[in-house]
Amino acid sequence: MPEPSIQEGGSFIAPAAITSALRAFAAGDLPGFPVTRRQLLGGLGLTLLGVACTRAGTRTGSSAPSGSIDSLVAGASQVSVLGTGADAPPLGPGRNRLGVILVTPQNSVIEGGTARVWVAKDTKSRAMGPYEAPWYELTAYEKTRDRSPRTPLPGLFATEIDLPAAGIWNVGVTVSAGPRRFAGAGVLQVTSGATPAQLGSNAIQVPTPVATSVAKIKEICTRTPVCDMHYVSLEDALSSGKPTVISFATPLLCSTRTCGPVVDEQLLVFEGLGKDRANFIHVEEFLPGKDLQPPPATAENLSPAFKAWGFDTDPWLVIADKGGVIRFRALGVISAAEIQLALQPLL
Repeated sequence: MPEPSIQEGGSFIAPAAITSALRAFAAGDLPGFPVTRRQLLGGLGLTLLGVACTRAGTRTGSSAPSGSIDSLVAGASQVSVLGTGADAPPLGPGRNRLGVILVTPQNSVIEGGTARVWVAKDTKSRAMGPYEAPWYELTAYEKTRDRSPRTPLPGLFATEIDLPAAGIWNVGVTVSAGPRRFAGAGVLQVTSGATPAQLGSNAIQVPTPVATSVAKIKEICTRTPVCDMHYVSLEDALSSGKPTVISFATPLLCSTRTCGPVVDEQLLVFEGLGKDRANFIHVEEFLPGKDLQPPPATAENLSPAFKAWGFDTDPWLVIADKGGVIRFRALGVISAAEIQLALQPLL
């Protein structure tokens, strides 16, 4: 695996786009209308988990208890920890997937290698971890010849963390890039109530439109070109005795430009594995219909299947096992390698 590096542009188009957008925000140069940092990050499919770094610096943590988040991040250059879901999903107790982007105070993206994640009830208690979070590059856009709106995100660090109980949990993340060590902290909220696509729950069996010709798929898919993951209804797939990989996304109308890339990464796994061992379904949010004109992207116009699952943001990637029980879920960008890793034990 390549060593972590700090990318500020050059031939790296995606991180340059993030860097440019963040710098424009910091300088107050965003045209058109006032925008908050939260709105900007939301437009990139990100949410700020911790306090943004306002200036370069380090945390000494000289009096921090050993093994605490304060001690683990001590002495490192601070980074902002950005979650890869524009609106982080309500997390439940137990194992939860966490995807992050790490951005330096100079608004540069750290890429490559493996980050380490710790969680604790507070920053001075002994933390659980480390959870290894490898860097996953997003490569499917080019490989699948997508022409839908593209995310500027080059990839992400991702892992699964254990959150034993409901409440507010502190998160610490560290990574080394060359001789430098970077660290950031943030918080996650864990609810004891129901969550969308709850792990261990039965996947909602709802019919979805089926089509196999390009002309017909154009009526139910906003991707350009259309994808081939509309060959079976979700209702039938979940009762087929095979695991099912489902994306809930609208490649054309996605407000964060992450829907198309998620469908691309799913499509890459589908093309490699085929449909004999697992089902692959793209649930389109806004159906174009016979006139091939998607309706306005409003809650009222959401497709019946998207409404049935109760989502209020996108994109989602859900994997159900052979019995139709949800075993994996992710909001926001996700890589083909992550999908493959989560799917493999269910085959």
